[in-house]
Amino acid sequence: MLKKVFLLMMASLLCCCLSFADELTKDELIQKLTQRVEQLEKKVEELNKKQGVYENISGSSEEVIQKKVEDALAKKEEQSGGLAKALKSITLSGFVDAAYTYNFNRLNSGTNTARVFDTEPNSFTLQAAKIALEKLPTPEDRVGFRTDVLFGQDAKIIKPYGWNTDDVNLEQAYADILFPPGKGLDVKAGKFVTLAGAEVIESKDNWNFSRSLLFGYAIPFTHTGLRASYPLMDNLTGFFGVNNGWDDIKDNNKGKSFETALAYTVSDKLSFNLTGIFGPEQPSNNHSNRALVDFVATYKPFEKITLKLNTDYGHEDDAVAPGKNGEWAGIAGYIRYDVNNWLSFSNRTEYFSDPQGLRVVAGTPQDLWENTLTTEVRPFKNIITRLEYRYDASSKDVFTKNETPIDHQSTIAAEAIYIF
Repeated sequence: MLKKVFLLMMASLLCCCLSFADELTKDELIQKLTQRVEQLEKKVEELNKKQGVYENISGSSEEVIQKKVEDALAKKEEQSGGLAKALKSITLSGFVDAAYTYNFNRLNSGTNTARVFDTEPNSFTLQAAKIALEKLPTPEDRVGFRTDVLFGQDAKIIKPYGWNTDDVNLEQAYADILFPPGKGLDVKAGKFVTLAGAEVIESKDNWNFSRSLLFGYAIPFTHTGLRASYPLMDNLTGFFGVNNGWDDIKDNNKGKSFETALAYTVSDKLSFNLTGIFGPEQPSNNHSNRALVDFVATYKPFEKITLKLNTDYGHEDDAVAPGKNGEWAGIAGYIRYDVNNWLSFSNRTEYFSDPQGLRVVAGTPQDLWENTLTTEVRPFKNIITRLEYRYDASSKDVFTKNETPIDHQSTIAAEAIYIF
């Protein structure tokens, strides 16, 4: 390209020179031509340099820019101690849960008997507001954590021994370390929710608004201590832990409780969870042990239908009196039908036996039954609304109607949950 330009310029120059040749002497003409050629050679040299620079830039400018950006980000992250990277791996989540419960026994005061979280009759309640921060450990970054701060009525219900605030509760707070042996040994240290039960503290993750008798009275809510889990196979995970006991952020005796569990996923339609907890739970008593066996099975026979079964058996030494032990047991069955992505119907039926009056109404031996029907509507992906009817019955007159003891109660409840 440059050669063509040079030749054209030389031809043009020659033509100009010839047109004035009659006016110039031979020596003058040669001198002028020599000067002009020198000027043209300088311009050609400048053009060659510019073209070389341009070609160098155009061939690698994208790579150069990307490299400079990466170097700048790396330098910034190094200067900030990796803060930007750490913040990216932390997730923030939570929800707000509000409800209204009406008791058809028309209670003038007191609470709904044999209920765990929906205890306030004929009242609007802020059931819970929760904020959770979590960083999961990975093979690249093996240290993580989780913190769940719970506010409202539910925080008061799950308050552990040693926690002094009612309406605010540190539901979970633990460090999480993934050790490298085999498929990865996960160890949590701190406070965490129990492995037992078919339901959880957060209403949004359950099928019904009210909690089951088994969840409220047969098992603990949280533990404080150490918990390790390891994938024994691709579909089988084992758990083992040592902790202060049932709902104790501060131990009430010098003994420790042990937990073990197996989570087995047979297929995407069937799974089992078996949990055992053993240890002393009575204040200042290190030898009277409490034992619990909890079993949960989940089966999805069809795309829109899910079934669940939960059974519990508990035994405690010297629970009634020195030398007189106590026990409790129960079973709950669930069915959920998802009509579509915004409408579901759920039913829970359960039986709970408290033969020494240790778990539900202190000092009152009884058998309890309950049935709960729940309609759930999800108008938006982060909104859950529920309308629930529940019927409770007992072998004893533990409920009241117009201040008169009776053996049953009915409630209706409405719930709205916002999830973020």
